[in-house]
Formats: sequence, C-alpha cells, structure tokens
Amino acid sequence: MGQLAISVFINRSQQDVFDFLSDPANLSKWSSAFESAEWTSNDTPGIGSTYRVSANLFGSRKEGLFEIVQWDCPNCYSYKMNARAFPIERMESTITLRPKNDGTQVNFESQFELVSALKFAEGFFAKVGEKQDGKNFNVAKGLLEAG
Repeated sequence: MGQLAISVFINRSQQDVFDFLSDPANLSKWSSAFESAEWTSNDTPGIGSTYRVSANLFGSRKEGLFEIVQWDCPNCYSYKMNARAFPIERMESTITLRPKNDGTQVNFESQFELVSALKFAEGFFAKVGEKQDGKNFNVAKGLLEAG
C-alpha cells in the first residue's frame, strides 16, 4: 500500500478552508488533475454523500466516483474511491484541519493501492503524488488567501 502526506498552513479561517476544500465543485480550481467534479447525492454533504469527478491521469481522461466516509465539519473529512480508475485499485484520503495562528493548518493523508501488475511502483507513485498534491494544496492556499 502506498501512502503520501502533505501539510500546508492557510491564512484563512478553518470554516472557510473546510468549505472550499470539501466542495467538489472547487476541485478543478486548485487541483491540476481534475477537470470537473460535482456532488451526485442531493442531500447535505456528510457520511455517505457521493461525488463524481473527471480527471486527467497520466495523460488519459478518467471518470471516478468518491464517497464521503468521515465528515466532521470544520475539522476533518475523508473520502474513498468507489470506482477503480486504472492504475489505482483503491484509495482513501483524509483532510484534517486545525486552527493555528489565526489561520488553519491543513494535513492531507492518502493511502492507495495500485493494480497488482504495478504494485512495485507504489513508492514512486507516492513521491510523484506527494510532489503534485503539494503544488495543488499551495494553489488552494493562494486562492483562499487572495480572498
């Protein structure tokens, strides 16, 4: 199983950061992999809510379905991938937010499993993902801090 972790300080309130990061409609604004995303469940977001994404992964367009598995507004949320998107077999990620110095400390942790033929590359995949997700979270930081 591959793992990656990212931490970034965002100079905005915890609620503002949670609202922005947890809304799938914002994903394409701050994450270079996502072309679009939207809630597929009609209820208020929470455990069991789902959203669909369209992403560009390794040069090819992928569709994905994610489910919220933990929802503690404005402190933490977790989601898992419900539909396999080659080369990822399984993935679950958690975003934790804590107040810090009049802003918010954001910690992102993700665990994933690649398809069996590519398991040997999970370490490399984690390094590449950590680098790219680090850039993405810095884009979110810039957008949120710009107001």
